[in-house]
Amino acid sequence: MHRCLIAAVIALIALLGENGPLAQMRQSGDAAVAAKAMPAVVNIATWKVRPPAEAGGPLRRVKSNGSGFIVDPSGIIVTNRHVIDYAFHVKVIFHNGDEANANIVAVAPMIDLAVLKVSAGRPLPALKWGDSREVRIGDAVLAIGNPLGFGMSVSAGIISALNRDVQDTPFDNYIQTDAAINRGNSGGALVNLDAEVVGVNTALINPDDAGGFIGIGLAIPAETAQFVVHYLLNPNKHQPGWIGVKLQDLTPDLAKAVGLSGAKGSIIAAVDPGGPASVASLRTGDVLTAIGQSRLTDSRAFMRTIVQLPIGEPARLTVWRDGKEQVISATVAEWPHVMPEGGTATTMAKAMDQEAPDSGVQLVPLTNAGRKQYGLDEKLTGALVASVEFNCEARDLGIIGGDVITATLQAPVKTPDDVRRAIQAAHEQHRQFLALLVQGQSGVRWVSLSIDPSS
Repeated sequence: MHRCLIAAVIALIALLGENGPLAQMRQSGDAAVAAKAMPAVVNIATWKVRPPAEAGGPLRRVKSNGSGFIVDPSGIIVTNRHVIDYAFHVKVIFHNGDEANANIVAVAPMIDLAVLKVSAGRPLPALKWGDSREVRIGDAVLAIGNPLGFGMSVSAGIISALNRDVQDTPFDNYIQTDAAINRGNSGGALVNLDAEVVGVNTALINPDDAGGFIGIGLAIPAETAQFVVHYLLNPNKHQPGWIGVKLQDLTPDLAKAVGLSGAKGSIIAAVDPGGPASVASLRTGDVLTAIGQSRLTDSRAFMRTIVQLPIGEPARLTVWRDGKEQVISATVAEWPHVMPEGGTATTMAKAMDQEAPDSGVQLVPLTNAGRKQYGLDEKLTGALVASVEFNCEARDLGIIGGDVITATLQAPVKTPDDVRRAIQAAHEQHRQFLALLVQGQSGVRWVSLSIDPSS
């Protein structure tokens, strides 16, 4: 008997081990899911506007990378709003390397979501929405996206927690996962083992603002994302509902204070004058315990339910007041002050069309002292790179302090002003790129500086 038990334990360890049959089955399953889902996930490359470093300084163009996923073969793409915020040019790079310019269809006013549209001239692979209401803590998931601009990547993990509140919106209901999510993954798909989208990868939590993934990633649930996307695609049909209350979670101590010990609900902290709740005589201190037949547990769940209620229909609200429950009907209205479509089109972004780009490179005259400092040929002429800003295209192109810009395709460079004049001329001619010849420690090479990517 004892030997049989030991044998059974050894067999179980073999099955569950890193290289055991069950582990191999899981790995094989992940590979099949990734192969099915990855063609519908895209890299989103944007040019964005960065405010000037100093008052009165130039606006900066910066490159940024994020992710998105196709939800309709016609070219409808879902991503995070922050991926395309302040963008004046958006390009989508598909799994096979093809590229297409994208239009921003609409951005969500409160939830970090946006919808793009590309015209590829062919039906595109698309992902299906999964039911995020059915996901459980411990369920296996894959996060697919473009971390740090390295290219399309897949990470595996589980659902670590549900209904996370990071106080980003009144509706927070994030899925927490330990599948690696880094900068650039934003807007990508969190998929289940049926290759269905159960979440939109949105954020990572790290006490160090400059740090990377430490095992806590957050995704907007598919249920929320799907509702918002339907609204963005057809705002006249899917208006968000509103009754005009500010809600607060009912803590155990507050529950005792209102005589509702042990119950779940949400207490009204404020009522908007003239709103549906005010008209229905709801008041501060009332405790919502249910909407219709749904008993809800926190203020965010109530808010998510309210925004999905049909406009113009009565909402049956169960309220605890004066030591007893009563049902009050409030007519649902449209959410006021909704941001119009294209809300990320900013004055700064439009201004980029009016001025030549700032390269982010500080140029100084090349002197004998500079040649000696960087070990340059004493006969070399050009404009010396004194420094390069951290977040600019020139750094992406590998330009560093000590490099020398010696020529453009049009003419040799003798001074920093020669470079500035060449950039200005390329801008006035609406040229997309300017070729610069750079001499540095790694030798001589041509680089192409973006001038008018929107062209």
